[in-house]
Amino acid sequence: MFNWRLARVRRTSLIMIWCGAFLMGLVMPKIGIIINDIILPALSGLLLLFCIKKWRYIAIPAMLLSGLLLGLWRGSVVELSFNAYRPLFNQKAVIEGIVREDPSYDDKSRLELRLSEVTVTGKRLPGVIRITTFEAVQPKRGERISAEGTLREGFGNYRAAIYFAKVSVLETQTSWFEQLRHIFTASVLTHMPEPQASLGLGFLIGLKSQLPEDLGEQLKVLGLTHIVVASGYNLTILVRLGRRLFAKYSKYQALLCAVLLMAGFVTMTGFSASMSRAALVTSLALAAWYYGRHVHPFLLLLLSAAITAAINPTYLWNDIGWWLSFLAFAGVLLGAPLVQHRFFGNKQPHWLLQIFIETLCAQIVTLPLILFIFGDLSILAVIANALILPLIPFVMLLVFLAGLMGIVMPWVASWVALPAIWLLTYMTETVSALSAISWASMAMPISLVGMLLLYTAIILTGSLLLRKTKHNYLSKSFIE
Repeated sequence: MFNWRLARVRRTSLIMIWCGAFLMGLVMPKIGIIINDIILPALSGLLLLFCIKKWRYIAIPAMLLSGLLLGLWRGSVVELSFNAYRPLFNQKAVIEGIVREDPSYDDKSRLELRLSEVTVTGKRLPGVIRITTFEAVQPKRGERISAEGTLREGFGNYRAAIYFAKVSVLETQTSWFEQLRHIFTASVLTHMPEPQASLGLGFLIGLKSQLPEDLGEQLKVLGLTHIVVASGYNLTILVRLGRRLFAKYSKYQALLCAVLLMAGFVTMTGFSASMSRAALVTSLALAAWYYGRHVHPFLLLLLSAAITAAINPTYLWNDIGWWLSFLAFAGVLLGAPLVQHRFFGNKQPHWLLQIFIETLCAQIVTLPLILFIFGDLSILAVIANALILPLIPFVMLLVFLAGLMGIVMPWVASWVALPAIWLLTYMTETVSALSAISWASMAMPISLVGMLLLYTAIILTGSLLLRKTKHNYLSKSFIE
């Protein structure tokens, strides 16, 4: 007779259980359950000892409790650390910090800055602060600035905010990589017209501060804002390119090239929530490919979610971009293979059709959250993505070549930039034409219950497809 309690459970299943429990534990401090006791991580580690035998009646409860306790402790520590801001709210303060991302302008034409490594009167404070100002200053990413004004309570991923701040730059010296990035940006802006130059820089390095306001609105209407934000799609393009270029020589060279391209891209774009997730998922997939292992995409998603949320629990608590990033990746890694298997079996579809399927699945999985948070439905999102996304790899390469030639051989850079300009002009004209259609976007807000019902329907549909196709997720890595 089969004894379920003594049956062994797979190691990967235990890891997924632990990651899920850890994420649940991280959420508990946000609903008022806070326990800041150093004994919790010790107890969590002790419980892992019961998983050695991997027997279900011991291992599964132990992993669940271990993840919950460690997540609760980590979330409690971070939540309590934010109490340092409370005495400062609604008070005049002078904040110093490092500009975390490229400055941008909000809908009121105010310069918007995000500061990390924040200090007030020499005291270090956790988290990120939002600064807005009308002053004629142009700090760059990586520079240290001072912001003076009334400190207000933050929202979303911001711990605090200062509006209409008096801003001054304290340190203009940045790393050599930042300086190279500024030189490259200037080269592209010099040798390519607008808005093509700004759109190309958005693809390549995630720079969106230069993007014209009207083009930004058009991209928003069509659900294309993600293409000018450094995303997992852009990163995956580079990693796949590096791996394929050198895979015929050796695995080591392919891995090294892919890692170097990924490191350079992430350094240039910054460690945003979505980029941190994309880099981690890609790194884990690369490591598995190098050692000849196939990892289930659900494990990749759960593990990377747990790691990034452990480093910064505010991603899980407040960052919509983090949630949309994971949901889109779930659509691509979990949903798209099922749809492909259903219609094409084991055959590989044409790469254009594959991009269309992946885009469609990503749009479907992110749609309920978008409707719940923003209340806007982009009718032409799938069509717009299908017309634009296939060309992004070529545009990234051509913009890079144009910027590089502008640095080393500026007298021929304008000619080298012509192919990139032609493709980018096609993109901007397509975006302009589609966004001008009256029914391109419509308001469709839904409630929390409606969002949960939609996700229930998506999960049930995916389960039925999985049962019908019997697709094996371990047959291929997404970076191949």
